[in-house]
Amino acid sequence: MIRKSVAATALTVAAAATALAAPAVIGSATAAPLDSLLGSSGSAGGSGSSDLLDTGSAALGSSGNKPQHFGKLGRPDAPNGVKSINVWTYAPKVTPISPNVFPRNSRLGVRWNSTIDSGPVVDGNECGMQIRLDGPKVPKAAQLTKTRDCTAVKSFLLRAPGSYSITVTDGISGASNSIKFDVK
Repeated sequence: MIRKSVAATALTVAAAATALAAPAVIGSATAAPLDSLLGSSGSAGGSGSSDLLDTGSAALGSSGNKPQHFGKLGRPDAPNGVKSINVWTYAPKVTPISPNVFPRNSRLGVRWNSTIDSGPVVDGNECGMQIRLDGPKVPKAAQLTKTRDCTAVKSFLLRAPGSYSITVTDGISGASNSIKFDVK
């Protein structure tokens, strides 16, 4: 009877250890998709969270309990409460040639989210976002896009080689951030 209890306990412990280990394995296997939802470029020149594993997330912060905000910060009295905009290079079906360098004829763009001072993401349509694409041979219609979405994605088919930048600005709060990348 005691041996049976010891065996049952060993099986229970093994099952619990497997259950605890499974999220770590799953988490590492899905780090890229989760990373694609969280994090920030942390600087205007970064490609986003591909070079930082969520260390710049305004929602989580990189150390301590205080969230970090990147780019030009919004006004404290903004009616939509947006403090900062996190941006990432959006390249859903493209393999980079090297960091921040992508092949010609690729659909590339920007993914962004807006955060309030305490860190949570604003996921609504109370913003006045302007997405400005700068680079070689950018058609007039693609130079400036407007949306009320505080968290979204905007992509472009980029055919011309050269250096590009995309700036996302909230016209209501004044918050702004940008990304830069090259097309070869």
